[in-house]
Amino acid sequence: MTRENHGTSTAWPSGLTVGASWDEEVLRSWGTAMAEEFYNKGAHVQLGPGMNVARIPNGGRNFEYVSGEDPYLGAKLVKQAIEGIQGVGIMANAKHWADNSQEANRRMVSENLDERT
Repeated sequence: MTRENHGTSTAWPSGLTVGASWDEEVLRSWGTAMAEEFYNKGAHVQLGPGMNVARIPNGGRNFEYVSGEDPYLGAKLVKQAIEGIQGVGIMANAKHWADNSQEANRRMVSENLDERT
C-alpha cells in the first residue's frame, strides 16, 4: 500500500447499514477497506466502529452503531470490523459502547455512572 490520496474521502456505508446485512464477512471487508484508505492517508487510528446499542429511536447517532437494537448481533459483527481494521495496521477505536443514548440536553446532562452500570 502507498500513502497517498490526501484530501479525498470515500462515503462509506454507515455501521447500521452494513450491520443490517448480518454478514460477518461483509463487516470484515468494510473494516479492511476503510482501514486501507486511512492507512494510505497516513492515519494510525480509526474512530470506529460504533458499538452502542440503539436504545431510543430518535438517537442522533444510531446510524453509526453496527448493532442497531441487538447487542448479540452487534458483538458478533463489530468483532469482524475491528479485525478488518486492525489487520491493515490501523488501530480501531471502538466507541460509545455504553451510555451514549442521551440526545436531549446532551451538553448539559451528567454522564456520571455508578459502579454497577
